[in-house]
Amino acid sequence: MRRRSKFDLYFVIFLLVFTVAYFIYNIRTSEARGVEHYSQALKLYKGNEFEKAYHEFGKVPSSSGLKQSALFRQARCATNIDRKDIAIKKYKKILRSHSKSAIVPISEYNMAYLMYEAGDKEAKKHYKKIIKKYPQSDYAIASQYYLGNITIQNLPENEKKQKKIKENALVYFKTYLEKAPDGRFALNSIEEIKNLDTTLNNFDNLLIAKGYYANGEYEKARTYLNKTTLAESWTDFAKTEYKLGNKEKGNGYTEKGLKDFPSGVEQNDVFEVIDLYVSAAATRKDGINKLNALNLKSTGADYAAYLNCNEVVLDGKAKEACYRKLYEKYPNGQFSADSLYNVFLSKYLQKKYYDAQRLGFLHIKKFPNVKSSPAVIYYMAKIANKLKHYESSDNYFKKVIAEYPDSYYAFRAHFNLYKDDGFLPFLEINPKPVIFPYRRSLDNNLVVKLAYLKDYDLVEELCKNDKFIQSWVAYEKGNYTISAVLARKAMEDIYPKPDFEDLRWRLIYPLHYYDIVDKLKGNNNPIILESIIKEESHFNPYAKSSVGADGLMQLMPSTFSEVVQKNSIPQSFNNETKNIAAGSIYYSGLKRALGNKDLYAISAYNGGIGSVRGWFDKIIYSDTDEFVEQIPYPETKNYVKKVLRTYWMYGNIY
Repeated sequence: MRRRSKFDLYFVIFLLVFTVAYFIYNIRTSEARGVEHYSQALKLYKGNEFEKAYHEFGKVPSSSGLKQSALFRQARCATNIDRKDIAIKKYKKILRSHSKSAIVPISEYNMAYLMYEAGDKEAKKHYKKIIKKYPQSDYAIASQYYLGNITIQNLPENEKKQKKIKENALVYFKTYLEKAPDGRFALNSIEEIKNLDTTLNNFDNLLIAKGYYANGEYEKARTYLNKTTLAESWTDFAKTEYKLGNKEKGNGYTEKGLKDFPSGVEQNDVFEVIDLYVSAAATRKDGINKLNALNLKSTGADYAAYLNCNEVVLDGKAKEACYRKLYEKYPNGQFSADSLYNVFLSKYLQKKYYDAQRLGFLHIKKFPNVKSSPAVIYYMAKIANKLKHYESSDNYFKKVIAEYPDSYYAFRAHFNLYKDDGFLPFLEINPKPVIFPYRRSLDNNLVVKLAYLKDYDLVEELCKNDKFIQSWVAYEKGNYTISAVLARKAMEDIYPKPDFEDLRWRLIYPLHYYDIVDKLKGNNNPIILESIIKEESHFNPYAKSSVGADGLMQLMPSTFSEVVQKNSIPQSFNNETKNIAAGSIYYSGLKRALGNKDLYAISAYNGGIGSVRGWFDKIIYSDTDEFVEQIPYPETKNYVKKVLRTYWMYGNIY
């Protein structure tokens, strides 16, 4: 009996081990088969062989993590071969899984649309469910449009009932228009509202006008604006006239609105109209002077004063007084942090360190995380150093690097902490490819798997609200400028910033043409040249500026021709290589002529060598920071900071 009992125990253990091993083996093989079939099916799908793709997607095992996306693709295939009944069944199968995957709302929306097209009353139920379960999604907004259409189908003859139904439909169309004035169904919604033939109030007419404006229908926008009052929509009147090329009329609405209607419009709309007003003048300076001559007391007064301090007032002491007055008048306004920073910096440049320090403490306390924060913390470190508070100084420098690692001031803080590394601590980098920005994702890593299989369209659809993934898709499709902009905007919303190993940084700072840059660098730092290319053209070889600068390194045609002729650049080079070669030689020349200093060469690349030489006599400075902060051309000052920040980021990321 004992022997048998022992045998039974061993048998049970063996059976358990075998079952677990078989289960693991089955999962792994089903994943491998899932990837194989999905990959093959996707190729067929992209080649418009929908029937074959449908069957191949069907071979993805049920236990595979790709099964849901395979069902989704089968539904799309069925739709494309006009088997919408089969597509609906596939979508229903996804919904029955009760998964929290992003595929579920898309599936329900697609299924509702197919039902809507077929005249199935179930569509209404699903659209309402989407609005309830996913209220912030694009699918919920689009559902409002379809519910409006469903509501007015088969109107009864009874006028009273008909009126009530039309009012309900109007709410749906207006909701869509309010949430998506530039949306796919905006113009359709406007037409449906007009067809309802109901009485429209001021708000309704303004909503229609905004919809037309957002879709470039400016004449129609004007027609509906004329049915509203100027008091509640003067910014829309002004914007529309500027778009129609009527500067005088736009200016008139702007001046009247700024003077007579101090409330009732969005602040950002006011800023936009002010920018248009300034741009309508012969020069920006003329526009800003004209704006300030209006002597505004409320709406837009702070922005007008800020533009005046920032762009018109040039004298150092007058500038400080201008910003001080602005800060004191609007201590909690949108421009107060930057105004206080400019007063603080002015005191620092005047070497009034105790006054500057007091203002710095105030800025750090009152504005803990704003655009000017890294600069304030950096100069607080320099002030502490001047006052021989060395430990405090180091702590401030380290704070800039830790909290604002992607700023120009992190680069400068690093230099001040480790001066033995020189002005440019990075001399070479190890290029790495841009890859999918996440190592793991939600949905049991479904998005990562789809990215690996290059199902870009589905990844994009599943991750509409993730700018980093949208950036990656744009990058994979070759839209490098759009990609970098999307990623940069997404990173701006993150605080604290991730470490430099994070894959998302590569989307903001990709490396293109670096192999060519490295070969043609001459005596230049190749990372600086790469940074200039990024900031000048965003790696677009066909980029052309408003003044005629051309190519990756944005050289003027005359400069390019002169450099090519003098230096015998091989004709066998393609346009991109020629542009980089000429840019590298041109940069070398600037650097040689300016004491072999990269800082001055970068300044001259944007502002011109003559300007930089002139600044040597006009600017009183004792170090790099004092020179940069006093560059009289705002564009050149920002350019220098951007190029050096990009250089710093490339060095850290790669």
